[in-house]
Parts: sequence; structure tokens; C-alpha cells
Amino acid sequence: MLDVNVLMRALQDSADSVVITEVGASGCRPIVFVNPAFERMTGYSADEVVGEDCRLLNAGLERQPELDQLRDALVDGAHCRVTVENRRKNGTRFWNELSISPVRNADGEMTHFLGIQNDVTEQVLAQRELERRVHAVDSRHDEMRSKLYTDPLTEVANRRAFNEALTALWASDDAADRPFALLRIDIDFFEAFNDAYGETDGDRCLQDIARAIAHAVSDERATVARYMNDEFAVVIPGCDQARVEAVGEQIRVAVELLNIQRDDVPSRRVTVSVGGTVVEAYDTPAPTIDQVQRYVDASLFVARGGRDIFLGTGNSVDIRPIAAQRLQPPPQGASTSSQQDAVRN
Repeated sequence: MLDVNVLMRALQDSADSVVITEVGASGCRPIVFVNPAFERMTGYSADEVVGEDCRLLNAGLERQPELDQLRDALVDGAHCRVTVENRRKNGTRFWNELSISPVRNADGEMTHFLGIQNDVTEQVLAQRELERRVHAVDSRHDEMRSKLYTDPLTEVANRRAFNEALTALWASDDAADRPFALLRIDIDFFEAFNDAYGETDGDRCLQDIARAIAHAVSDERATVARYMNDEFAVVIPGCDQARVEAVGEQIRVAVELLNIQRDDVPSRRVTVSVGGTVVEAYDTPAPTIDQVQRYVDASLFVARGGRDIFLGTGNSVDIRPIAAQRLQPPPQGASTSSQQDAVRN
């Protein structure tokens, strides 16, 4: 058996801080031994801490989840390794990696705890500095991305963001993304409004309408964008014909409720024209992304003829019959030309 004096000399000469606490009858755990490494690390002498509870090292720093983990291990008599923030005798803070182990007598009763401590302040501060730098880089990246993909005036997405969202949705094979809807919104006679009321009121009008559109769409998966000048665009995943018509009308009404006054049009207020279409989940042959954009343009063009109106795919153009031609075989005896005439109608 190893000589007790050898064990004591090993503890005294250890470069690691060693502290031994006794398990008291009332649950208290007074310190019964510390080695010189503990004294150097904490600034406390052995005479100052023997008989005291180890909690004196984290006075004022009790709100640490790691301390709860440590207390649970002490109650359960379990091994535990945590990194906690402590105070030295002079009040300076340091981070201490602490590993505790229960000590039992011959009868299996827990009598003491052995704690091995290491000052890991440099490592903790280095890790925090690294995290700070990573966060700073992420923040700059987010800021750059925001500038790259956000319209600075209205703070909705810009045309680049819209086109990327549409391209990603077009390529998606997620069933939840189909069908999806495209809408284009044009402010009626906005150039005349801008000329009559000035750029300040024109900018405010664009901002108010952008917010109204986003609120009317009310779908976190949707992309609402200022497409160009006085025109906005929306793409909505998982949106069928009935819903796109409802959303289009909600957008029109939302702008109407803004009641932005103007005296140069019969309505005496700013209005919008909305065009929309739906991309169904059909296989090939299917329209291209450019074709769909042209369909929405056509829908908006027709809507502009009436002003203050929403015209969806049912009122203007509908890409579904184009993609559905091969899925809908002609009735027996019907010619191909007859089928195509039916699609056009």
C-alpha cells in the first residue's frame, strides 16, 4: 500500500489546485485541506479557508447554471466536471475548471469530496474573443446581405431577392411549395402623383403601400419585393387559385384603406392594380419561368386597364391548361385542334 506521507507529498507538490471538503452532518461541506497550488490560484492561505465552505470563492456569482450542476452532484455523491467563474481573495474574477469526486469509507459511506481545480481564464477569454469576432463577422455578413437583398426605401425585398426566391421555388421538389402564386402590384398613375406631390410624399406613399402589401400577404414563407420603381411583386409558396384571388383582393383593399389622398384622379385616393397567376404542380411539358413572368405581366397589363382592381388567372391568363394539355386526353372522337381551341377558351 502506498505510504500516506507519499500521498501527502504528492498532493502538496501537485501543480493542480487540490481541495478536500468534509461531508458534514447538516449537509455543510467545510474545507479540510488545500494545497499550495490552491493558495497561489485563489490568493487565500490554507489557514483562511480551512473550516470554510468552498462557496466563498463564488460569492456574488451564484447565478451560474454550472453551480446548479455542481450542487446536484454533491447531493447525489456523483462525479462532476464544470467550469465556473470564481473570485480571488483580491476580488478579481477567474474561471476555474473543477472536477469533483466523492470519497467513501470502508463501509461505503460518503465522507469527503476531492476537488481538482485548474485556472482556465486564458482559455475562456480566448474563446469569448473568438465568439465575439465570429459574431461581428456574422453581423457584418447579415448587414451586407440586408443591403444586397433589401430595398433601402421600403425595407421589403428588392428585385434580386425576389428573383432568387422565385428561382429557388421553381426548382423546389417540396410538395408543400406547389402550387405557388405570383402577383404583381402597380400603383395607379404614380408618376403623376410624384410630379404633383413631390418625391417626399412619393417616397412615403411607396413605404406605406409596401407595408400594406406585406401585412395583407401575411405569410412568413412569402417574398414581398419592390420589383421596380412603383411596382411590387409577391411570390407565395403553397398558394392555390382561390387563395391568390383572396390575397390579391386583400392587397387592393389594404391600399384603399390607407386612404392616401390625391386630387388628380376620380377616386381621390391612391389605388393599385394587381395581376396574378398560379403555377400548378404539373409535370412536363411545363411553362418556363420566363413564360410565367410574362403571364403575370399580361395579367397586370389587363388589370391596369381598369385601375384599382385585382385580376387573377381566372380573369386574364391561366398557365394551368398549358401544362395540363398532355394530362387531359381529348374525348373520344375529338380532334387535337378542337382540344387546343377549348384550352384557349
